[in-house]
Amino acid sequence: MARQIKIGDIGNYAEGQFNNLIRAAVLTADARLKLQSPVDTGRFRASWAIGENAAPFEGQPEGQYASTPPPNAVNYAFGNERVGNVYSIHNNLIYAEPLAIKGSRKSGVPGGWVDSIAKDVQTYVNAEADRIGRQS
Repeated sequence: MARQIKIGDIGNYAEGQFNNLIRAAVLTADARLKLQSPVDTGRFRASWAIGENAAPFEGQPEGQYASTPPPNAVNYAFGNERVGNVYSIHNNLIYAEPLAIKGSRKSGVPGGWVDSIAKDVQTYVNAEADRIGRQS
């Protein structure tokens, strides 16, 4: 049976569905970046951060970090993602960009791994947006 939505509620319903999609995409991308990050001291992995309309997090100070982040290790208060905001997942450490582009021979991570995750998440978002459209 099809869902019944009052005409006046269609906009709010659609916006809610897309806010949920944005939330899932942001958290999925964040988790994948952290899990696939090469680890030496763990600083790089611990320095991923989500920004809403900004990228202010400078990264973790030098030191030793856990080799695997806890599942809720997010440098961001999630749950209020909204259509119209710009979300970035960034790592402001000085060696983040070369590591993303060239990879790491030491840990066996190939170059372009960040771009690969971004493409996978974009495919996920497109598929979910189509699904939402068909179910609405």
